[in-house]
Amino acid sequence: MTASQSSRGFLYVATGARHTAEMIESAESLKRHMPDAPIVVYTDQGGLSASLFADVRPLENPRHSFMDKIVPMRETPFERTVFLDTDTRVCAPIDDLFDLLDRVEIAVAHAPYRHDRPFVAPASFCELNTGVIAYRKTASIDSLLSRWQRIYEEEVRKTGRLDSDQPAFREALWRSTVSMFVLTPEYNLRTVMPAAVGRCTVRIIHGRGPDMAELERWVNASRRIRLFLPGALQLTAAHFTILSRPGRLVGASIHAVAAPFVWAERMLRFVKRRILRMGRT
Repeated sequence: MTASQSSRGFLYVATGARHTAEMIESAESLKRHMPDAPIVVYTDQGGLSASLFADVRPLENPRHSFMDKIVPMRETPFERTVFLDTDTRVCAPIDDLFDLLDRVEIAVAHAPYRHDRPFVAPASFCELNTGVIAYRKTASIDSLLSRWQRIYEEEVRKTGRLDSDQPAFREALWRSTVSMFVLTPEYNLRTVMPAAVGRCTVRIIHGRGPDMAELERWVNASRRIRLFLPGALQLTAAHFTILSRPGRLVGASIHAVAAPFVWAERMLRFVKRRILRMGRT
């Protein structure tokens, strides 16, 4: 099925060889669970498989930043689109995201942390993660995406910071009239922060790690409550505790074991940065 023949489909934007290779892995994970799903990708790379993608579109003048995805999102050929970042891994069918769009125009998950920007929105209107977005093609959505792009470009012009598009998206969404829904973590399980899921299948893992297949296997091995920690840092006392009195003793023991490894990792990271800085001079 071609992109023009389908009203529902998936969208990726990938620049550079590394992100394009990562995107291909994500698209393959999607096809394992939804083999007939049409996928459109915008990229500055060539040689992509026609068997994997319904359409490969050139990305003109990429900025190699989060900015690159907004225009392709506006140009989607689908009436209902699920946009996926290149570092996502689909672990189960996600066609129910399209069904959700019967009721709302856009669906996104909360971001696991906030950026240090001044916001026009109240603190209770939290930042949302833009790595998994389900949306309908409507006039109000196009207006939202256009406003997002303008706010982000203005922020970059003023600050020179390209580190996140999410503060601009938060402001654009606050100023819009679109109907929206906030997805649960199993539709966007970020690997950069601790997370909890329970009695459900994690459908999309979002992030990088040394063995994402093993993470998928572990996180969906049961329907019990599962707690995910991205690294040993979260086992130290500044980040981790157990509320009961015996639990606090256990937590202190865990901290005593984890803290030396965290300290060593920080020192090694500092040394690595110094070496890289010396190599550039």
